[in-house]
Amino acid sequence: MFKYFAGALAALSFALPAVAQVSGEGGPIRVKADRSEVLDKERKVILIDNVDITQGDARLRSDVVTLEYGGVAGNTGSGPTSGFGDIKSMTARGEVFYITPDLKATGDLGIYNAATDTITLTGNVILIRGEDVAKGNRLVMELTAGKTTLDGGDSQVNMVIIPNEDDDQ
Repeated sequence: MFKYFAGALAALSFALPAVAQVSGEGGPIRVKADRSEVLDKERKVILIDNVDITQGDARLRSDVVTLEYGGVAGNTGSGPTSGFGDIKSMTARGEVFYITPDLKATGDLGIYNAATDTITLTGNVILIRGEDVAKGNRLVMELTAGKTTLDGGDSQVNMVIIPNEDDDQ
């Protein structure tokens, strides 16, 4: 039965019942990947190759994503029928892309922490908003607060800002 379940996860897009917020809108999280591994005792799901996670209008793409989840209320069992419960964190490795209607961000490592509702991207970070581009080493997006912080690490943050050339102003 476990092989069937893991195969079904890899073959189909499915919705995880979760409190996690990849998008400020909330709602179901849809996951696609070439392969998945469920580690029930560790409460983890590892998604491997061509990982594509969407929630509302937000999208996370990466090579490998590890989801850590809590238990489902009223269910103390384990195994494929125990459910995923609430996602506590997501760790994306490889080429990481986080895309919303307002921004596009890339990095080498991405971590979502549900407790703080924060996404952190590190390593060769590029942030694009409209035509503006910023580069740095560490990007922290506080989703609930609507706050974004970019740190240059050992070097400086580099930005190219394109002014609005609207003649009506």
